[in-house]
Order: sequence, then structure tokens, then C-alpha cells
Amino acid sequence: MTVSATKLVLVVERLLQPTVEKLLTEARVSGWSVFQGGGHGSHGTHRSEIAQVVPEFALIKIEAIVRDRATAESIAERLVTNHLGEQPGIVWLEQVEVLRASKF
Repeated sequence: MTVSATKLVLVVERLLQPTVEKLLTEARVSGWSVFQGGGHGSHGTHRSEIAQVVPEFALIKIEAIVRDRATAESIAERLVTNHLGEQPGIVWLEQVEVLRASKF
């Protein structure tokens, strides 16, 4: 049986990883995954397959499943408002159906 939840997805520079992880921990999110990222947007191209001159500027994608949508929205809003002013980054929420709901 599945349970509705919200997937919080963040694509940000690696230098924001500790900040994002702190927000997730403070919100009592039970876990998340971090992936190397790359792409092109308003801040130019970020290559995922080559070494970065400044590793902290490399893009990462962080995904977390949150049972309560309001919690996911709060995390997203805090990150966007307080930390993504001039930095590359995108945040989105997706409705998902999860198995093993006790993990979330």
C-alpha cells in the first residue's frame, strides 16, 4: 500500500550542502540523497563530467521525501528566501506515492 508524500528536490551549488542539510535536520527529515549535477541555466553552464576549478561551485541535486507538504514548503521557502538570492539554484516539490511509509 502506498502513502502520499512530497518529494523536495533542490539543485544548488555544493557550498550550500551544509545549509540544506541543516534545514532538513532541523525539520526532522529522516534522510535524503545527494547526486552530482550539471546543466545550463541563467548562470551559464555547469559541467558535471569535468573537474571544477572551485569544487564548492559544482552543482549537486538533493532529494528528500517528506510526509507533510507544509514542512517541505517551509524548507523550500527558507532556502529560497535566505540563501538563493544571487546563487544558482532551483527548488521544486512533487507529489509522490511511497511504499514503506514508516521510513518517512
